[in-house]
Amino acid sequence: MFRKILIAVDGSSCSERAGRVGLALASRLGSGVLVAHVLIIPSAYWGLIEPTESMRQHAREILKPWAALGHEMQLDIRTELVKGDETAESIVHLANLSSCDLIVLGTHGRRGLGRLLLGSVAERVSRLAKMPVMLVRGDGQVMPSTGVFARILAPIDGSLAGLAAFDLADQLAVLLGAELQILHVIPSVTTPLSEPWSSGAVALYNWQDTLKALSDEGETILESAKRQAKAPRVRVDLLQSHTRHLAEVIVDYARDHQSDLIVMGTHGRSGLERLLLGSVAEGVSHQAPVPLLLVRPAQSDLEAGESPV
Repeated sequence: MFRKILIAVDGSSCSERAGRVGLALASRLGSGVLVAHVLIIPSAYWGLIEPTESMRQHAREILKPWAALGHEMQLDIRTELVKGDETAESIVHLANLSSCDLIVLGTHGRRGLGRLLLGSVAERVSRLAKMPVMLVRGDGQVMPSTGVFARILAPIDGSLAGLAAFDLADQLAVLLGAELQILHVIPSVTTPLSEPWSSGAVALYNWQDTLKALSDEGETILESAKRQAKAPRVRVDLLQSHTRHLAEVIVDYARDHQSDLIVMGTHGRSGLERLLLGSVAEGVSHQAPVPLLLVRPAQSDLEAGESPV
């Protein structure tokens, strides 16, 4: 599981919440922790100037409480100040250099934008990092003081990304003694004005047959996942999205079923260089009331082909 967790902090209330969730998870898993703050130096001046002492002092003040809290929790923790011209790239570089296998970030940064940490930083980290990335909303419902993940939600779609996320969610559920909630959402299917919609005598589209095929596929995916799950408690659900976006269905499910963590894959069956199913994980990251753990499948798995889960 996670041997070393990198927690990126920027002094905002959102990153503080994320940091506390990250520390609580590290405590439960026995992980080492690296708390980092990126001191931005514009690329035009890189190599020509050094941060001022006041900048360094401000950064040290951000990091100091985390070292104290980590030691109080009896964690193997260290802090590091990183200089860079791009926050996301600096975070990912440090995670790779320090052999971290999880990055934890807060969503919504000091600029207060209705997006991710420091604007698009967390989104970019999620795309660049090969290791899992946990995004924690500053206004989420999981209490950072406890970091209890009693119910872990794993939306699956039949893709390799979904399988990688499912495997990690199942491992976490075993280690934390949590319930594993496995969800498959049937995408909405537009109903034609007449059924079947046809051209001449040849039917081109049958809404009922398409919906049944998607439902059957979903049941197969869920049954396969349930057989493979090792979590102490497993719940499976098949939902129809109707006219709603898939992200909304996932977020509503998490709220209705008191999920404490959502684990999703990056890259869906479309294989686009974005998040799961294009904008689904991105949509979940903006709305989820609980932390979102994004998981990228290994390159070897992508080259091997799709999995039934």
